[in-house]
Amino acid sequence: MRKLAVVHHRHAEWVPAIAEAEPRILVRGWHPKDDPGALSDPWIADAEGLFVWRVPPGLVERMPALTWIQNGGAGVDHLLADPSIPARIAITRADGQFGLWMARYVAAHLLAETQRLDECRRAQDERTWASPLLPEDLTGRQALVFGFGRIGRPIARALRELGMEVHGFVRNVREDPEFPLHAQASLREFLPLARLLVLCAPLTDGTRGFVDARLLANGHAGLTLVNVARGEQVVTGDLLAALENGRLGRAVLDVFPSEPLPPDSPLWNHPGVAVTPHHSGPSRPRAMIPDILPNLRRFAEGRPVEGAVDRGRGY
Repeated sequence: MRKLAVVHHRHAEWVPAIAEAEPRILVRGWHPKDDPGALSDPWIADAEGLFVWRVPPGLVERMPALTWIQNGGAGVDHLLADPSIPARIAITRADGQFGLWMARYVAAHLLAETQRLDECRRAQDERTWASPLLPEDLTGRQALVFGFGRIGRPIARALRELGMEVHGFVRNVREDPEFPLHAQASLREFLPLARLLVLCAPLTDGTRGFVDARLLANGHAGLTLVNVARGEQVVTGDLLAALENGRLGRAVLDVFPSEPLPPDSPLWNHPGVAVTPHHSGPSRPRAMIPDILPNLRRFAEGRPVEGAVDRGRGY
């Protein structure tokens, strides 16, 4: 039987789930935080598969038989940037039901804003019947979804159900039966009329720092930005400046260049920013096992895995 090492902070959750899904694989789990010496276990040296989020330093060198890395999430930028992982090793990603989860997240934050829930709560605390607190009508308002794959589409569908006019923005324009898709470079042309901008694209050379002062110069005080992609796609200083000069009304941020967000970050206390702890798409076996099961079966049978990340594209 082939061996799959699970090196993950939730290995106690993942090991039984993987073993149950594909019993023809030997699965064991560790994490350096639990046992710093665990990665020296000889069992790891024979493992041909690795389930991981961030690779601990020196781990790949201890796995000469390794042929496959299954990422514990959708974004693989951190693995592609890891010089210890040779190009011969196939890397696969999994987004599980992230699209559904993130659609809920985006809708929740948008609706909390447009239904004026904070103001209603304050009125309740003051025992005030605030009849003028009418919700904002989203009918026909534009929502721009940057990145339109398995995550972007469910978000777009949810926003459409709220009555919004949705436009998708992609690296390579293609015909789509549901939504108009545009080149990512044309996004700035839509910002002046947009109510919402959602970032859900992978982090690549073409998306790093994409939301900067030049892009936000086309924004306005009624625009809300939601980032469920990667923190590095937004230039933080430019975002804060846009909030101050009326080129952005509000920012909902679930991802950051450095996580956890440092205590001294100005984002924490800014009145126009909502900070959440990278929880818009939780990585749990129930949602992700269906995604990775086909490759678990191929691995167990000694066949090559499918859907490996294109290192040139970055996803």
